[in-house]
Amino acid sequence: MRNWRTYIVNVSYNIRIVIDKIIYWIVKPFNRWELLDVYKDKDILIVGNGPSLNQTDLEKIRMVSIGMNKINLLFDKTDWRPTIITCVNGLVLYQNRKFFNTTKIILILPPKALYVGIRKRKNVLIVNSHESIEFKDDINNSMSILGATVTYTALQTAAFLHAKSVNIVGVDHFFRNYSGKSSIEKYEGDDTDHFDPNYFKNSYWGLPDLEGSELAYTHARNYFDSKNIPITDYTINGKCQVFNKGDIEDIYK
Repeated sequence: MRNWRTYIVNVSYNIRIVIDKIIYWIVKPFNRWELLDVYKDKDILIVGNGPSLNQTDLEKIRMVSIGMNKINLLFDKTDWRPTIITCVNGLVLYQNRKFFNTTKIILILPPKALYVGIRKRKNVLIVNSHESIEFKDDINNSMSILGATVTYTALQTAAFLHAKSVNIVGVDHFFRNYSGKSSIEKYEGDDTDHFDPNYFKNSYWGLPDLEGSELAYTHARNYFDSKNIPITDYTINGKCQVFNKGDIEDIYK
């Protein structure tokens, strides 16, 4: 029975990959990558979704910025808006589809976004995902959506933009409701692991894989180091030890 179950899971996974590839090649001619040209060769801010974001004054950071997932839940607390938003998790795409279908912010999404109800529009760029953790700087051709964290896709986006520097905030790399296993579970009660208590409140979420994230971050750090592009983590009390640390006051302007 177990062998049959494994076989069915593998077949389903391979079918999904094929469907994603077909969708990508259909919509590829309609991607407007030139929308990003004006944001190239600049300092880039990567904005995570950790609780420390509530202590971070984003309005003081004047950089091209990449937000992730449900960053829009922050919008009623600040006038700051990200330049780009990326999201690759199917659950989050579905849960946040109403916002994704109405925003004019540039979105970088995988093909699965289209079959959970998100419409392809001028500002929606669909990326071709590859089944490897290899770091990519040519996301108009392909992007790794592995690495156990959407931050990895944001870092690849920064590389595509030829970032002068990469600056990270809000990536706390710490979860209070984390059992140590990677699975999908229902988040009971207020969400204390993100900047907004409603982020995954009473909703399903994919439990984090911190070791997997650190492996991906190491790939990203090695890439930026090889290009002599400084990458600094300014997250307030962040637990990630992969990147060089910086004082948040140093990027307030």
